[in-house]
Amino acid sequence: MVKKGKFKLLSFLVENQLVYYKSLNKNKKLVAFSIIETNNLLKIIPVLNELLKKRFLLYYSIQINIPKKRRKLVLLNFIGNDKNRIVKFFSLIHQQISDCDKDAKFLKNRYLKRQFLHIISNKINVDINTMKLGDSLILKHDEDLKFLHFYQINCLFFENKSVSLHNLLKLLNNFNRKGFLIFNIKVNNKEELKYHAYFIDIKYEQNNNSLDIKKEVNSLFNCELFKNIELNSKLLYSILWRVNISEIYYNLENGVNLFLSLGQFNFQKLSKFNTQFEKALKLNQINFHRLNRNLLMIEDKILFLIFKDFHHEDILRLIEKFYSRYFIIILILNQDEYKKLLDFNKIKFLENIKTLNYMDFMKLNLSVMKNEYVLKNS
Repeated sequence: MVKKGKFKLLSFLVENQLVYYKSLNKNKKLVAFSIIETNNLLKIIPVLNELLKKRFLLYYSIQINIPKKRRKLVLLNFIGNDKNRIVKFFSLIHQQISDCDKDAKFLKNRYLKRQFLHIISNKINVDINTMKLGDSLILKHDEDLKFLHFYQINCLFFENKSVSLHNLLKLLNNFNRKGFLIFNIKVNNKEELKYHAYFIDIKYEQNNNSLDIKKEVNSLFNCELFKNIELNSKLLYSILWRVNISEIYYNLENGVNLFLSLGQFNFQKLSKFNTQFEKALKLNQINFHRLNRNLLMIEDKILFLIFKDFHHEDILRLIEKFYSRYFIIILILNQDEYKKLLDFNKIKFLENIKTLNYMDFMKLNLSVMKNEYVLKNS
């Protein structure tokens, strides 16, 4: 949150692709937001993480709507005293995101305002009254009532793979919940990426006999994944600004790992990845032949090797056989195993070979496979 500024929750201005708040006290601090709509988080997260480290952003938050929708919202937060500087940073980010994800959409004007407010109201012009009732926050719009429950997520269970994000979303949808899953990402003074996650459960009537979502989620995953949040007066700002609702943060060594299960490709299982990759090649009208489960011939000039783990003997044998005739791409799905490939001296300095991990693969423009020269020099 912004510590040196006083703001009025609904007193903001929308200009094109940015939402602006101006502080009410003397420091005249500006806070601005933009929202990206995307169906490919894995492409833009590495870009945003680098921009965080360069301090172009204060934080960004990923919003996943329940019931689950294909496209996700990513809210970007800027802060400063100079509006022109914020616009400059936004323009730079807009360009970098557009370059890596052609389908990413930066919301603007009325639609930006609607999506910015949607987390607390379905109406574009709102007058909100709030009150607390037990562990609920009640939002009152005219005669409409919304009961919000908040759950901190223990992300250690994502990291040790006891729970996958995909399975959590599937469970919440199966329970017919309505709400928002928020991941807030920032960088600390040591340039370390940190993240914080919570779920906002929304009901439109108070029913004491309704499903206890925390109890059911924790029971089915057999761990304390959800924990109730204590309510305070600043919570509504945290909701609207998609910022942290407690000071519990987790290390984010690699920003895309957490969201791998939501991506287009399954990097955990070779058979599923192969099926998805072949589908992507067909959609891009790229000619290919499947030689075996680890090997594809693409456009009769690129040999694409795919392994879950590092099999140095198999890789070396294929290189010795085909290196003189084809450009070779080697993809290792397992990140730890990929590091072994990078240390493999027998291929480290060969020019006609490109090595990929799953992050590199997500950045790869498949259309360049039609042009061997472009690929060699990418």
